[in-house]
Amino acid sequence: MKDQFHPVRSNEECERIIAGTYQGVLAMTDGDGPYAVPLNHAYCDGHFYFHCANSGQKLDTIERNPNVVYVIKKYYGDSAELAKAMKCHGHWESVIAYGRARVVSEDAELITDFRTLMAYYGHGDYQHGDDLLGRTKMIVVDVERMTARREYDEFRTDYWTWEMET
Repeated sequence: MKDQFHPVRSNEECERIIAGTYQGVLAMTDGDGPYAVPLNHAYCDGHFYFHCANSGQKLDTIERNPNVVYVIKKYYGDSAELAKAMKCHGHWESVIAYGRARVVSEDAELITDFRTLMAYYGHGDYQHGDDLLGRTKMIVVDVERMTARREYDEFRTDYWTWEMET
């Protein structure tokens, strides 16, 4: 059976799933093939924020191809319960965010984005140290489209899709 997505006018359902999450997997590709890496994130107003070192495979891959996918999954339950019941379905939700990544290295934007990231983690009064600017960059994913899925059990699953208005 083909998945039946319900188009929605706002990303409210996707953002509800994202709320309270802090990890996901960023998937990228370049001429050498796919590359995926688990990351901590912040989300605010249609953008995901990730801090990173000044160099590395993520930055190299994004430079070659900024199109990315970020995946978040929340599982409500215990995998031991699924194994005991001999089931492969459980109550979970996921969001797949499609967008373009950009690397922030300019000082003023880096400071602003770092404050956004830290506020997401409950540190709204965050003050950066002087060494932050020389040793850190920020990756921002500007979300263009999201899909969400909620599986209740093997018989009932909801799907949503949302696209940024241009």
